[in-house]
Parts: sequence; C-alpha cells; structure tokens
Amino acid sequence: MSKAPATRPERVLFVHAHPDDETLSSGGTIATLLELGAEVTVLTATRGERGEMLTPELAPLFGDGPRVAAHRETEIAGALAALGRPAHLWLGGPGARPTDLPERRYSDSGMQWGPDGRAVAADDAPADSLTMADLGEVVDDVRAAIRSTRADAVISYADDGGYGHPDHVRVHNAARYAAKAEDVPFSMIVDPDSGEADVTVDVLPVRAKVRAAIEQYRSQVAVDPVDPADPTALSWVMPHGVRQHAAATEGFRHDEPPAAAAPETYADMSPAGKVTAVVVALVVGLLAGGLGTITHQQTLGAFPIGIVLTTLIVVGLVVGVRLLYRSRAMVAAVGIGVIVATQVLVSVGGQSSPLVLANAAGYVWTFGPAIVAMLALAWPDLSGLRAARPAAGDAATGVAGRSGSAAPRE
Repeated sequence: MSKAPATRPERVLFVHAHPDDETLSSGGTIATLLELGAEVTVLTATRGERGEMLTPELAPLFGDGPRVAAHRETEIAGALAALGRPAHLWLGGPGARPTDLPERRYSDSGMQWGPDGRAVAADDAPADSLTMADLGEVVDDVRAAIRSTRADAVISYADDGGYGHPDHVRVHNAARYAAKAEDVPFSMIVDPDSGEADVTVDVLPVRAKVRAAIEQYRSQVAVDPVDPADPTALSWVMPHGVRQHAAATEGFRHDEPPAAAAPETYADMSPAGKVTAVVVALVVGLLAGGLGTITHQQTLGAFPIGIVLTTLIVVGLVVGVRLLYRSRAMVAAVGIGVIVATQVLVSVGGQSSPLVLANAAGYVWTFGPAIVAMLALAWPDLSGLRAARPAAGDAATGVAGRSGSAAPRE
C-alpha cells in the first residue's frame, strides 16, 4: 500500500535512462500526476551523449559528447517545463548520490540496432558509461534519490528496458533493487494493450502538454504536425525511421501483485472467518474465565490483587474486541466463555468449592464479567461517522503506487 498519509500529496519518482525517455514513455502520466497535485521527480541517468542529431543544424554536434550533453540538457529542461515542471535530478548528482561519495556523471552507453529491430549493446561503451559502472553504485545513487525525494512510489522500465537499450535495462535493474531496498513500491512501464498492465492512465486530457514536451526533442524525434481532423492524435518519427503513435493510455505493471488487504473488522471477514473468529473469542473467554476463577481471590497483603487483575483482563478483552473488530458476536462469545468457565469450575468443586466465595471478590467475579459484556454489547457503533470523513490532499494516490489507479484495468 502507499505510505502517503492523507495530509500530503503522493511523491512519485520516475527513473529514466536518457533525456526524452521520460516524455516518450511516461510523459502523459507525469503531466496527469502533476495536475492532480502529486509531487513528481524525474531522475535521469545519463545525458544521452551518444544520441543522434536529426536536424541539419544540430548534425555537427554528433559525436561531440560534451556538446551533445549540453544541448540535451536544454531539451529536457524545456520538455519538463511543458509537462508541468516536475523536479529533476541527474543520477550521481545532488540529491541522487550518497553524501559520503563525490558526485559523478554517468555517460550514455550507446547502442546499435539488432536484426530484429530491437536495440542491443554497442561494441564501444565508454569507461564512464552507465553500463560499465558497478551496479551496486548505481543502485546506491537511486536509493539516495528515493530518500532525498521521500518517494512513495518508483516507476521505471520493464526488465527488457522497453526496447532493449542496455542503459534502459541497467536503469530497470537499479531502480527495482533500490525500491526494494528502500521498501517503496516499484512499477514498470508496459504497453497498456498488452494485458500486462495493472494500472492504466488516460492521458488524452494532457495530450497538448505531451506534444509540447516531445517537440522540445528536435535532436531525437520528428513530430508530425497536428491533424485538424483529430487534434488528439500524436505521432513522431524515430531516428531509425520508424513512426510511433502515442496511445490514449499509459500502462504500468506492479513489480509484485498488491497483497489482498487483511480484514480489518468482523464485517470484512468471510463467513468461515467469522465462524473462526467467534470460536477463537469463545476459547479466549473460557481461558480468561478459568484463570479468573482460580486466581480472583488472591491478595497481596491487604490488596485484592487477584480480582483487580482478572477484572482488568476481562475488561481489556471485551472492550478490545469491540473496538478492534466492532463485533457484538465476538464480545458475546468472550462473555459467554468467561461465564461458562466460571460455572463449570464451581460446579466441579461442589457447594464447598473454595473457588468463588461469598465475599466482595466473589460477587464481583460472579456478576462483573456479565455486566462488562452487556455494556460493551450495548454501546453504539460510531465507526460509520469516522469512515464518512473524506481524506484530504491525496488526490494522486490512485494514479501511481499500489493503492489504485486512474483507470484500473478491467
């Protein structure tokens, strides 16, 4: 479940490999979360130094890593502004690096297209590239980002990196390990139509923002003009010449299926669970009744320690069950158990039984549990008033993390 309390919006960390990845694969969700009031941070691992330069005016930059990096820094700044200005961190930089380590920059590992049209590792990844770095170091940097942003949810690629890019695969592994180490839910970007999505987000309402963001990446994609017949349509041409179309939804799969919520009250239990709960309550009542019958006459000097402790035990059991499970049936079971145990032990001892004497402690133990149980049975259940109070400030909880979705998959 999400850890975000109702007093603040949820904090979501998106972990991506290069500038443009955040917009092309999750830009609609980023913009949607920001509109809902969530605190969103984009963590970018590299500056895409080895990316292609598509336009003629940018072509001279190709191969010049520092100049390409500087240009792509301006592109991602413009894209994030168009999406709604999420916070931004660079992996290895401030906020995404353990404070006891010097800052570092991870460079683009590069890639090449395989025969099946998917990306494969390049033959000449630089020594300072993301894939050449120790995975443990990368994980520690992502963990530092989770801590500095106090993220409630981490989102990155699926295990294949989306299309095989080695940097994407490395980011998936690092983000997944880091989220697990920090005990934060991790979700993966998947095709919303694949049948694998646990959560889908309708991104058509923010289509204009996503288009404006993608248009910032002139070095990487060529965005098709707006279609007057369908203004919500959005497509672009990738460097390898393939045209991609933006879907109406973005999909995410949770790393681990959300665990079924444990029953919180008697009413939430299954029929078998209710029977078991009543039986357990009866057994607990029998044990408490037997213990109380045997010990209620004990004194510590002049202080009636026995009746005080046994009465407190019965009150604690009955009131506790009523408050925790909001169940009159379980309260009745506890009370019946106490009374039955007392009567059975007295009858076994006969009329001369020393267990329940005709004194103050004996009278309190004989009638007290029944009175306490009746009082607990009588008071009204006010839980409905508490449940009716709206939770404020958590509008974004349903979009990212395990607590729900903007548009759950049927």
